[in-house]
Amino acid sequence: MSKTTLLRIISLLTVLAMILVACKPAPTEEPVVEPPAATEVEPAPTSPVSGKPVCPAITMVDPMGVPAGAQPQYYELTEFEELADCEMIFTSRTEFHPDLWTYGHLEGDLPPVEERLPKEPAVIVPYEEIGEYGGRLRYISIGPESGNSEFISARHVNLVRLMDDGLTIVPNVAKSYEYNDDFTEITFVLRKGHKWSDGHPFTVDDILFWYEDIMLNTDLYPEPESFWVYGGEPMQIEKIDDYTFKIHFAGPAPGFLNMMSHTWIQPWQPKHYLSQYHIDYNPDVGEMVEAEGYEDWVSYFFSWFGNWQDAVHRYGVPKLESHILVEETTEYKIFAANPYYFKVDTAGQQLPYVDEQYQSYAPEAQLIELKIISGEVDYKSQTLQIASIPLYKENMEKGNYSIEMPPVPDNGATYTFNCTHLDPALREIFANPDFNLAMSLALNRDEINDTLCFGLCTPEQGMPVHPSASFAEPEWFTYATEYDPERANQILDDIGLDQRGADGFRLRHDGEPLIVFANYPIQAGNPSLHELAKEYWEDVGVRVELKEVSTEAYRTMASSNEHDLALFTSGTTFEPLLYGNPYRLYPPFGDRALEPLCGGPWFEWFKSGGEAGEEPPSQDIKDLFTMVDGWKVTIPGSDEYIQLAKDIIQIHRDHFWLIGTVSSSPGVTIIHNRLHNVPELQIQGWDIYRIYPVRAEQWFIVEE
Repeated sequence: MSKTTLLRIISLLTVLAMILVACKPAPTEEPVVEPPAATEVEPAPTSPVSGKPVCPAITMVDPMGVPAGAQPQYYELTEFEELADCEMIFTSRTEFHPDLWTYGHLEGDLPPVEERLPKEPAVIVPYEEIGEYGGRLRYISIGPESGNSEFISARHVNLVRLMDDGLTIVPNVAKSYEYNDDFTEITFVLRKGHKWSDGHPFTVDDILFWYEDIMLNTDLYPEPESFWVYGGEPMQIEKIDDYTFKIHFAGPAPGFLNMMSHTWIQPWQPKHYLSQYHIDYNPDVGEMVEAEGYEDWVSYFFSWFGNWQDAVHRYGVPKLESHILVEETTEYKIFAANPYYFKVDTAGQQLPYVDEQYQSYAPEAQLIELKIISGEVDYKSQTLQIASIPLYKENMEKGNYSIEMPPVPDNGATYTFNCTHLDPALREIFANPDFNLAMSLALNRDEINDTLCFGLCTPEQGMPVHPSASFAEPEWFTYATEYDPERANQILDDIGLDQRGADGFRLRHDGEPLIVFANYPIQAGNPSLHELAKEYWEDVGVRVELKEVSTEAYRTMASSNEHDLALFTSGTTFEPLLYGNPYRLYPPFGDRALEPLCGGPWFEWFKSGGEAGEEPPSQDIKDLFTMVDGWKVTIPGSDEYIQLAKDIIQIHRDHFWLIGTVSSSPGVTIIHNRLHNVPELQIQGWDIYRIYPVRAEQWFIVEE
């Protein structure tokens, strides 16, 4: 099997899981009209340098006869000029946000746009129109780090990207890439002349700084992150020259490229800037640490660097993405267009079109709804509930927006009781698969579907893999999804929770009241779902104390193993994405910082070789780590790949860590009518990093 064929198979797995939009009817045939008499046509403008025609401003709807390039929806500059037999003349906005200078991003006058662009910029073909500069793109989220991944994804860049068909991987920051025959090496070529947002050259040294000085620095990361481990060993990066590097893997890594096409992690950092805060480069960094009141250089460095972009609240850090932070308050953030962004449209205009990206905060769902229906939001999908559709439809004209309902690629909201709870009595209960079975049977999923999903969802058991996976068995997702409170009660009695207090609720084995503190952020699904779950579980005698908390508070609690119940949507379960980054398959069954579910101490034990954390109570849990590492270097579709995946899922089924509710409803998406060049969405969700695939740098605003 060739490399191209295998990569195609990996990508096709994504598409098989999607619900494609129905085909549009063919346009009505236009009546034949006699052409007007010939008139003198003004000759096309030509380049003053070469005398060739200036490049045509083609769009996806009007390619003007220019053949498609090697990649869909964009060209490399030389490729476009050759195919269109033209020369591109570059232009840019005449003014940039003044705070780019105020906060140290820039100094002095900007050089001409030709000197700010790479020698080979990416030429983006706009969806419908050549855009115009200006305007503020308005987003809204729950808080500075809550419900804001779509805001980050609108300016995000990575080495490669997933296109809006959910299938095709194309170069992005990287100009090209190539695997070797057995997928143990991949070579990337960067764009010569690419610059950071402060004008400093971006080279392979910035990638080596990120990996060798940050990711592999044991002060910052005591153990290498699983993203970078293949064949049981961390990958190695070899510098070929300033713009070419090769990654070596200890085992086959065909899923690596897929992971890089949608991850929020950017594999580079500005060495010229961040090295001043790194102890290996600046032995005097301790003076900065003391001056700013940090505990040590590590905590100080993490105030300047973070894989999750919006966790860093510092001005002046050079970036490669389309917009850069210039203002932040407790109420909003403003990002300004990057003068050194590496993309242009087919007319030669440097992207992005939008001057500012603006994110305001509304900590309550009702406030977000009010902002939307009053026309104050340009794009919003994350955290919106399908139950609000009637409200949005009623106010479409008032708010001047449209509504889209693309499919969402995750498994819906799930619940996980903390199997490594700090309280031994609760740990014994929560880690018991029979307890979880009872709590699953107590949920009335049909009522949840009708009440919260207008019947558009289906009952679905919690699994760390999407039902569309090539190795998935249908019964995995229907097991114990029936509503059977009588059986649930009997199971709870049988496992020793048969005693009740004066209030009628069950007692723990030690005689203390059994209380589940279900703290949740708005970001973690519909609050009405949690209200229903509380009602169902209390009907079988398990008392639930429900409380809304901030996302930051929830994450702190969960990452410290201090939670009773993890409430988060089970995303990143699509087979090709899970294969590229299978962190859902082993403890803590979610991102350790953003949404750990349970088993955090087990992870620490495994990564430390038994020196820290807590030893898992059974061999099969210990085996998960090595099994998952082995699975991600097998070849998709092979017997080994399928069998190992099934063995991993069987361990999950045996322990019943994840309790599902219903499948995800369509992703309610609001798009203001003043926002142009937004395509019809084929799929929407965290799994493909929100709106990253739909090329937000070529969105533009037209005021009415």
